Amino acid sequence: MKQNWKKISIKKIAHIASVGTATVDRVLNNRKGVKKNTKLKILDAIHFLENNNERKKNIFLFCQSGNAYNNNLKKVLNTYLNNKSTINIDSEFILTKEKLSEKLKNKLLNSNNYDGLIVISTENSDINSIVNQFTFRNKPVITLTTDLSRTNRQAYVGSDQVAAGSTAAKLLTSLIKNKKGPILMIISQPFICQQEREQGFKKILRYDYPKIQIKETIQTTDTSEESYKHVKKYIKNNGPPLGIYNITGGNLGVADAIKDMGFNDISFVGHELNQNTLMLLNSDRMDYVIAHDVRYELKKAVQLIGDFYKNEILKNITSNIMIFNKYNCPKF
Repeated sequence: MKQNWKKISIKKIAHIASVGTATVDRVLNNRKGVKKNTKLKILDAIHFLENNNERKKNIFLFCQSGNAYNNNLKKVLNTYLNNKSTINIDSEFILTKEKLSEKLKNKLLNSNNYDGLIVISTENSDINSIVNQFTFRNKPVITLTTDLSRTNRQAYVGSDQVAAGSTAAKLLTSLIKNKKGPILMIISQPFICQQEREQGFKKILRYDYPKIQIKETIQTTDTSEESYKHVKKYIKNNGPPLGIYNITGGNLGVADAIKDMGFNDISFVGHELNQNTLMLLNSDRMDYVIAHDVRYELKKAVQLIGDFYKNEILKNITSNIMIFNKYNCPKF
């Protein structure tokens, strides 16, 4: 019998059957000393796991981000699903400033309806609790683009965000040369990825460019409206910075504030390739966009959920950091 079920984890069988691994091993090797009812429970658990490996997977994708990222991921998700018949993905998109509704919370907490969860979210008690309940029930959770450090998620798929922040520092300093003065860094910090980008950015400037001062403006909603307000207020009160690094969303708002204040020579680096940043690059209103391959990351996240049910060990997957300017940006 052991040969037939060698791809199924003994620990998983034991968990489903509520018995010890030694008892499962006895049944798989046809050894005596196991009660009939216990043996039946183990065989039922094996049957359940075998069927679970073969049937179509039901996955929930939850994304809490700004409009630009949400719309981009929706587009990628629709394209991906058109080519897939082995999975179902139920999805929900909300904005960073929104809280989980009770209806959505209950839907997510009912993890029996889903084989796995893919999540892009701020670190908060509601989502952390949902993630931990999924994993407690032996269901895989994959974080995408931004991690959830205080949860038991199985794997993270996305760029090295500290390296992305360091890359931004190198790009921005190459634009301002050896000038002395301030760089404005815009951050909202509800996402782990933003905190990691900030860490990488400051590390480079602190050690390699001591003449440059980092000025910060903190917003809360990752929107262009708020970015516009913060950048315009900073320039009005302090004058133009040498450059702007936008860690958060709302790149269009940053560019509009620079334009309206009449300082078009301010160097500007931000994240995420989308319709807005593509337009800003092509119109010389943004110098560089640091991006990542969302299609690749979604594909890998789904694969990891499948790998979980094949009893494979899940590991983080790091996607490439991509750098775009007006000369190499792709069609979108």
